[in-house]
Amino acid sequence: MTRRVSLLDELVESDFVKISRSPDIDHFRSIEGLGQASSIPLDHRDFAASFASLRLKTCTVYLQRTFPRILQIQYSTTGAIIGLMMDDAGSLILNGVEGRAPALLMVKGRAQCEIVEQQANLVALVNFDSVDDRGWPGELDRAQLIATEPAKLEALRTTLRDVLMLASHSPDTLAQPDVIGSVEESILQAVDLAMAAASPASEGKRLSLSHYLALVRRFDEFVAANAGKTLYSADVARQLGVSVRTLHNAVVAIRGMSMHRYMRLRRLWNVRQQLLRGASVQSIKAVALVNGFWHMGEFTALYRELFGETPQQTLSAARKNTDSQS
Repeated sequence: MTRRVSLLDELVESDFVKISRSPDIDHFRSIEGLGQASSIPLDHRDFAASFASLRLKTCTVYLQRTFPRILQIQYSTTGAIIGLMMDDAGSLILNGVEGRAPALLMVKGRAQCEIVEQQANLVALVNFDSVDDRGWPGELDRAQLIATEPAKLEALRTTLRDVLMLASHSPDTLAQPDVIGSVEESILQAVDLAMAAASPASEGKRLSLSHYLALVRRFDEFVAANAGKTLYSADVARQLGVSVRTLHNAVVAIRGMSMHRYMRLRRLWNVRQQLLRGASVQSIKAVALVNGFWHMGEFTALYRELFGETPQQTLSAARKNTDSQS
């Protein structure tokens, strides 16, 4: 199926717009200007992740095409980060709360976020250096989903589309005196209107999910600290001081999948990272065993389903790349 042309496909680099396109999931580059991030892919098919950035005087506009993934990110800003889906088909789960239009993401200061994207999304983010006295909702050092009116969201989308197209295709206009200031004012006004119609989304559910969120983060820390060991759900739950059912429910709420599927996904991603670093041909089985895969036929099938190639193909490509660089 042919992928629909999006706004990101229409942009070209200019003196103002910079574009980064990742050729595959192994070379995906996160947006550095938003904070520290790491992604675990959920599906290799139709991978087309990329982003464009536009730096103005007091804010930076990003447009990103994502891919199905688990995203762990610590947002960091001196002012505020506003995020929005650029079409109504977009959706994600943020710290266990579903986010879709007309919700906006609001981050002030620093905020650690657990995000699940079951599909590719087209997302816009604006990082404002400062938002003094604008009266926008949101608490410091916390990420929130803010529900606005559909018409206000669409007006903000239109403003960002127009700004990105101008900077991409008519950079001479943007370079004229005072134009950037006017452009920034238009963005701020569009956000002001969206926020004036906004209210915090799912506050009651957020309170009930806070325990699950903390538990999943402890779970991730435990898995990382015990890399290379075979982990059993009962033992992990016991170490974390909860029941297997509670741990499972927490992972479903925060990650959008069962605990067993999530652990398997992490183990497959660990295998791929080790193979990309050039493990020897003889060690494919050893790498699989270390990561808890004892049934090699099943392991190969799971690996091919997730990444679209066999472990041997991954390793061969990594070795060729290493040889070409030596």
